[in-house]
Amino acid sequence: MPDVDPRLTLLLALADDELVIGHRHSEWTGWAPHLEEDLAFSSIAQDEIAHARVLLELAQPLAGRDVDELALGRSPGEYRHAVICERPNGHWGYTIARQYLYDTADDVRLEALEGSSDADLAAAVRTIRLEERYHVEHARIWFRRLAEGPVQAREHLSEGLEQAVPEALALFEELPDEGKLVEDGVLPSSMEKLLGVWLARLGADLESVSLDYVLSRHKRVGELVPTSSGEAEEGSTLEVPGLERRGDRWVHVGGFVGAGGRRGKHTEDFDALWEEMTMLYRAVPGATW
Repeated sequence: MPDVDPRLTLLLALADDELVIGHRHSEWTGWAPHLEEDLAFSSIAQDEIAHARVLLELAQPLAGRDVDELALGRSPGEYRHAVICERPNGHWGYTIARQYLYDTADDVRLEALEGSSDADLAAAVRTIRLEERYHVEHARIWFRRLAEGPVQAREHLSEGLEQAVPEALALFEELPDEGKLVEDGVLPSSMEKLLGVWLARLGADLESVSLDYVLSRHKRVGELVPTSSGEAEEGSTLEVPGLERRGDRWVHVGGFVGAGGRRGKHTEDFDALWEEMTMLYRAVPGATW
């Protein structure tokens, strides 16, 4: 879209990540392997969706659309979340791997945005982080529990990490007009720099439980945005950076090529989720969130 305020793109990317992964987390209600996790994921889902609302309230005057319409009245191609957020939950090992990758990456982004020149965004982020720290703690506890647990649990976590790492990198896909955001201090650091910070922390965590081989198996690949069947849709691919260990830390090699979720490129997995997520809003004109 022409003449879109880059601040709106940033807010939608952050809000849509929270909104969509919140809906995925909510699907564990009644199905989690432990009662306490049924409650935990329900609570985390509520937090994420509430955070989305806070961010969409900031986006409302820039978009010229109310919060309910922004959350539930857009077409699938208007959402700006990363593809990892829309993927089905799969088995418990994948869910924990994704939550760990997402929440540690989100923590890096929010940490930077606390220093945003946009005072309203910085204040909102400071409030959001008060709850997000518990999400990170939850993810780290389960990450350790599976990594240091029985062989089968460790294998499931490893499989989940291998599946999720490439798409987790795209949480740091460059935003449209990102240079303007950085120049104005709205985004204090580029997404590429934040990716470097996250990879250093991620590598240290994985090495501490001898799972860093997951990163060594990752190669620079295209088809980041395939359908659930593994087939890539024409025009909906994003090539992600490779990963390499240099000295005492993991770094990315190369950059992103093509278009992913930040530019509205999604998969059939989101089509089904969007139908469910927006069904009531579409069926009852005037419904509010």
